[in-house]
Amino acid sequence: MMAAFLSGPAQANDSAAALDAGGLVLVRDPDIALASEDLRIGLDRIAVDYVFRNTSAAPKTLRIAFPLPAIDGAQLSTSALSLPFEDRANFVGFTVTVDGVPVTPQLEERAYLGTREVTALLTRHGLPLNPLRRKDLEAAVKRLDPATQQELAKAGLMSDPSDMPDFLWRSEAKFHWEQTFPAGRDLRVSHAYVPVKGNHLLAVAEAATPAYRARYCLDDAGLAGVRRLIATSPMKGQGLTRAVEVPYIVTTARNWAGRIGRFTLTVDKGSPAALVSFCRTGVRKTGPTTFVWEAQDYVPDADLRILIVSNDDALLGIR
Repeated sequence: MMAAFLSGPAQANDSAAALDAGGLVLVRDPDIALASEDLRIGLDRIAVDYVFRNTSAAPKTLRIAFPLPAIDGAQLSTSALSLPFEDRANFVGFTVTVDGVPVTPQLEERAYLGTREVTALLTRHGLPLNPLRRKDLEAAVKRLDPATQQELAKAGLMSDPSDMPDFLWRSEAKFHWEQTFPAGRDLRVSHAYVPVKGNHLLAVAEAATPAYRARYCLDDAGLAGVRRLIATSPMKGQGLTRAVEVPYIVTTARNWAGRIGRFTLTVDKGSPAALVSFCRTGVRKTGPTTFVWEAQDYVPDADLRILIVSNDDALLGIR
């Protein structure tokens, strides 16, 4: 798709995979149309403004949900991934307003070991359900007696019966609330959250592979930009720079009735010196760091993987 460029200090550490999240999910209803969606993606914030239209002659009340990314402790226990808000169940800082008024949605959290639900077991022992809430979990485990630690390890929930084990279950969570859509007028719903970005060290050899270029639609100009960044990187002796992936599941919007009347995507790469690439054609540059893609009568066709490359760890949020 597109590119622009960067400078600044970086340091090598382990890579981390991104966790996918997206938009709101609604029980499909033929009378609730999505008149417009404005999606803004940045390194530190994703914000979405929807305009819904109830095309029927009567109000309709439906349940809206926002699924949080699933957290698999077994897969992520050795990852460098860090959650934006590791000390709380709302680990992405999700907020929502309806016609400008804040809404307090319910949070439903569950935990699984394979296909077996272990929510009640963990709750009984005072353990947070998210296996990446490491500090809170370690504090909770230290309060358990050795026999209980042994029980949890034997059940496969912990890697070993100690005060600092790996936590191996999977958590799934979603916010939800009942929403009334008035007849004959628009309803504006806005939500925002902090993305769980993935980061990795990037060499030209990897960036040039067909798979990498296809994932981010990295064109020749973008690949040349990666080379220039590496040439000025603090890790240039190793032939490396730093890259971040910001994911967004666009296809959740298929739950709405029909097409999205007007869809606008704005991507902000955070610095004029950074490079950005993602898979959309007809993107316009609208500012030093912003790029816009628009569509009419849009049927969500592909999820987004926003690649941002920079030598500036602070910009990318890497500590």
